[in-house]
Amino acid sequence: MEDEKKAEQKFGAKKTALIAAAAVVVVAAIGFWYVNYQIPRNNAVDAYNAAADGLSQRNEELDEAIAILQELMSSEEQAYDASTLDAASSAIGEAQGAECDVPEMPSDTDEIIAAADEIEGMGDYSAQLEALAGAQANLQDSIDQLKQVTNPSEQFVIGRLNGLPNITGVEAATEENDPNGNLHKDGGYTAAVFFSTDLVDQSQVYVDENNTGIPAAGTDGGGCVEVYATVEDAEERNTYLAGFDGSILRPGSHAVVGTCVVRTSDLLTASQQNEMEQNIIDSLIRLD
Repeated sequence: MEDEKKAEQKFGAKKTALIAAAAVVVVAAIGFWYVNYQIPRNNAVDAYNAAADGLSQRNEELDEAIAILQELMSSEEQAYDASTLDAASSAIGEAQGAECDVPEMPSDTDEIIAAADEIEGMGDYSAQLEALAGAQANLQDSIDQLKQVTNPSEQFVIGRLNGLPNITGVEAATEENDPNGNLHKDGGYTAAVFFSTDLVDQSQVYVDENNTGIPAAGTDGGGCVEVYATVEDAEERNTYLAGFDGSILRPGSHAVVGTCVVRTSDLLTASQQNEMEQNIIDSLIRLD
């Protein structure tokens, strides 16, 4: 009996030792797996998620810039220069085309690491953001310019004409000295600011003796900026003036700017008309 008991004890000790050894092996194997496989995978997944989050944030920034410009384009505000709308639409299209989708995470650790590195290099939208910001600024400026030349006050027009090259005098017409008799009438102008120029020999200009001041010479003495309440009224006036182009009653140059008709004297040369007209338009739409 004693021998059997000793044998059992030895067997138990061996069994315990084997179990302990096996446990050590298992723990070592798990440790090896965790250190060499799981930790690198966890690190790879963390790097991938961080890169993906960064790309998502860059995409959100781009989407926000696109949305802001789209909102401005879809507003009821009109632009002075229609090309700014085309430029804004082009900037949006290019930005949308450049946007990168976040790819799905692969299963292999090495591929996850490679994907994270690839994502880090994606989504550099600096050029697109700059283009969107520029298009937005240009469109907003164009909207503001149109507002500025939509039925402006005569004080505004006077201020923009004073100081321009070769303009020597500026005066707004009144109902008493308006040579056309259109001031404040239905379909007529809400203001008419006449100007004289040193490019015209004023001694050769017919002056209405019943009127006084610069308006007495009409547009022949230099020109006029006629202001209308609506674009339709301005266009109708411009069409009316065009009916006399090339005739003995030719009215000089004339161009619609917002709801204004910019006119220059027929006594100016064509190049002088073009230069003066452009100077006036540039001054009227200048944003200070």
